[in-house]
Amino acid sequence: MPNFRVSILRILALLIVAHTAWANLTVVGDKLSLDALVRTSAYWWRADQSGLARSEFAFERVGALAGLTGYLSPVVSLRVSGDVSALQPQDLYVDMHWRSGLGLRAGQLLLPLGMDAMTEPDSQALGSSFLVSYAKPAGTRDIGVQGSWTLGRLSVSAAVVNGTGANAGDNNDRKDLCGRLTVRPLVVMDAVLALRAYYGWPGSLDSVWRSTALEARFRRGPLELQAEFQNHRSQYARNNMAYLQAVWDIGRFEPVGRFDLVLPQGKRTEWMMTGGLNLRPVSDHLKVMLDCSYHRSDQDNWSVFGFSLRLQAGL
Repeated sequence: MPNFRVSILRILALLIVAHTAWANLTVVGDKLSLDALVRTSAYWWRADQSGLARSEFAFERVGALAGLTGYLSPVVSLRVSGDVSALQPQDLYVDMHWRSGLGLRAGQLLLPLGMDAMTEPDSQALGSSFLVSYAKPAGTRDIGVQGSWTLGRLSVSAAVVNGTGANAGDNNDRKDLCGRLTVRPLVVMDAVLALRAYYGWPGSLDSVWRSTALEARFRRGPLELQAEFQNHRSQYARNNMAYLQAVWDIGRFEPVGRFDLVLPQGKRTEWMMTGGLNLRPVSDHLKVMLDCSYHRSDQDNWSVFGFSLRLQAGL
């Protein structure tokens, strides 16, 4: 217990110092901007299966994400980011945006795979939902080209990528396709509706990976509701997945909750309930996230009950 307390105090000190130091490094002139995030987590969970139970406490290593965006002109910018602690690139692309609403991005980038998948770590209210891991093979980032067009309340984006994930070369002679259509239906209402799809080939297999999804988000005052429904088909799995997430932003306190549901073809359901409280003790850049979850598989007769504590500081 003493070692655990010392570790927590060290992490808190690191997060506060990082937050204070980085607060003055947001923008260097008007040509270069810096963003960074330091985070760590602690977990306790208990798993039960067929009358047998075991529990474990785990402490995640400190992760340090940092990114640089360089503005070469009003149209062209460059983006480089990665996990400093693991020396792994995350984003590495050239971005072009014109006043007409057209955009073009090439390199290693985050794909338009849904509201949850497209939320960066510093803005997440909870961890990733179940359906993110089935949106495409090998993670949410990939190497390729993405085009976009925005006109009023309508936005379209489409990408052609390798399909093998970040920091990896292509492993077949086919390219994967990804697309998303977004609309804001009413001017007087802060609501977003979206339709997306992914079509690709994992590895050298002839089996196709397909995912299609509907998305919705609604904000009114401090309340935000977000939901996605996704259908997935591949050699590895066939299922329908959905989640409903609620966030109540009341300043320094942010109660959050989510229900995840998986309906595999020919199998029983899998689901998880998560509730938590996000705290911002100093500012929006320093966050403490306390979560409690219950994960149940009716097919395999197991369940996992757990608590998590996440600490993060960024700019």
